[in-house]
Amino acid sequence: MTLLALFSAALLSTVPAEPAPRYALVVGNNEGAPQRSRLWFAERDADRVARALVELGGFPEEQVVVLRGQGAQAVRQALARLEQRIARSTARERSLLVFYYSGHADAAALELGRQRMSFDELRGLTTRSSAAAKVVLVDACQSGALTQVKGTRALPSLDFPLPAPGDAVRGVAFVASTAMGEAAQESAALGGSFFSHHLEVALRGAGDSDGDGTVTLTEAFKYTAHQTVVGTSATVRGAQHPTYDVKMSGRGDVVLSELRRAEARLVLPKDGSGLYLVRGGPGVLAEISGSPQGLTLGLPAGRYEIQRREGKRRTGGQVVLAAGETRQLEGMVALGLEEAAAKGDERVEVLAGGALITGLLPGFGASFAARVGMSRFVGGARLRLRLDAFDHEGRQGALQYRLRGLSGAVAGLHGVGVGRRILLEVGPELGGTWASQKTSEARWSAPMWSAGAVAGISLRLGDEARLALEVAGAALAVPINRQWKLRPGLTTALALGYGF
Repeated sequence: MTLLALFSAALLSTVPAEPAPRYALVVGNNEGAPQRSRLWFAERDADRVARALVELGGFPEEQVVVLRGQGAQAVRQALARLEQRIARSTARERSLLVFYYSGHADAAALELGRQRMSFDELRGLTTRSSAAAKVVLVDACQSGALTQVKGTRALPSLDFPLPAPGDAVRGVAFVASTAMGEAAQESAALGGSFFSHHLEVALRGAGDSDGDGTVTLTEAFKYTAHQTVVGTSATVRGAQHPTYDVKMSGRGDVVLSELRRAEARLVLPKDGSGLYLVRGGPGVLAEISGSPQGLTLGLPAGRYEIQRREGKRRTGGQVVLAAGETRQLEGMVALGLEEAAAKGDERVEVLAGGALITGLLPGFGASFAARVGMSRFVGGARLRLRLDAFDHEGRQGALQYRLRGLSGAVAGLHGVGVGRRILLEVGPELGGTWASQKTSEARWSAPMWSAGAVAGISLRLGDEARLALEVAGAALAVPINRQWKLRPGLTTALALGYGF
C-alpha cells in the first residue's frame, strides 16, 4: 500500500448515532529552556485551539484540559487523569483523544520551561492510550522529529468514502508544524503562530473543502499545511512545512469540527481571489483565503469587522451575528483611508513632493526643500518618515549666503475621516537637521534638533494614491555662537503618496 493510500485509509472514523466520547489535552508554554527567547503567542494559541474544539468539535468543556505555562510533570499527570477517564468509559472503542502543544522544542524533546518531555515519551504515552483514535498536534520548532520527516511531503489529495455506520477508526496520527530542522514561526499580524492560526481557521470552516459542514483531520491538515507554507514563504527564515505520520485503520473521516455546532455562522461569498480579515467577537482574529465554492465560518455570536483584500483594493463592512443565526456576508464597501488604518491596512506608501521651511536661522527667510518619505499604518496610526533636502541662496543686507542641508523626521499621525475621500490627521513629530551655511566671510555647519506637532489633510485619489498637505510646527534647538538656543520653526509641505 502506498503512503498516500495508507494516509487516506488511516484518517477514517465513523460518525455514530450516539456521541462518541472526546477528550483533549491542550498545552501552551511561552517559556523554553533558559537560553531560549520567550514566545509571544504559544499560550494564546492553546486557548484558541481549545475554544474551537469545545465550540465546534463536540468536546465537552469538562473533558478538555488546558495547561498554560506548566512543566512536563503537569502534562504527564493530566494525560494520566484523562487516561483514567477514557479507560472507565463504556464507549472507549469509539473514543477520540486529541493532544495539542504549542511552545519550544529541540530535535529531541518538547521544552516546557526548564522541564523536558522527549518525543519518544510523548509518542509512547499517546500511543498506549486506551482511546480508539489518538491525534497528536505539535506546533514547535523541529517538531518534524516527531514525524521523522526531513523535508516536504506531498499532501493527501484522494477522495474518501462516506462513513459507514458501525465502523470505527483505531490508531494514532502525529501532525507536526515543521519538518525536521525547521523553525516554527509566529506572526505579530496574526497574533499567533502561522500553523496554529490556520489550524483554528480550518476548524472554524475554512478547511471544509467539500462543503459538507464538517472539517476532517485530513481537510484540516491540507488547509493548514498549505496556508502555513504560503504564509511563511516570504519570511526571513523561509517556508515552514507541516508534516504527518499516521498509523490508523478504519473507514470514514475523523471529524474534528462540525459547523452545525457553532453558536452562529457567517457565509462568505464565492470568491477565488480575495483574502478576508475577520476581527471581533470574543478574541477572534482570522485571515482566510476566499474559496470559489464559498465558505461558511462557525463563530461565536457577536460583532465582527470584515475586510476583504485583493491586490491593492480594500473593502470592508460590519456584521452582527446573533446566537443561532446564519448570515450571508454582503454590503461590503470601499474603505476610506482612516477605515483601512483601523482595520489593519498593511500597505507601504511612498511620498514625494516639496516643502517650505522657515526658522532654521534668524533672518534668513524660507527655504524650499524637496521631500521624499514613506508611511505605513501601525496599530491604527500612520507612522510617517520623511527626508527633506534644501539648498537656498539669499541675501541679508550686504551679506550673500548659501544654506543647504538635510532634514529628517518621524511622526505618528492619528486620523479622522471626512466622508470617504478626505482624512484629517494630527500627531507628534521628532526630527533632526544637518545644515551648512556658506558666506563670503565664513563657512559653518552644525546639527539641529526639533520636536513639535504635525497637522495634515489628505485627499484620496483612487485606491492607491492620495494628495497630502501638512503643516508642522516645532521648537528647534539651534547652535548660535556656540550656544544652543530654541527657535520656532514652521514647515509646510505638499506631497503625493502612492501605496503598494
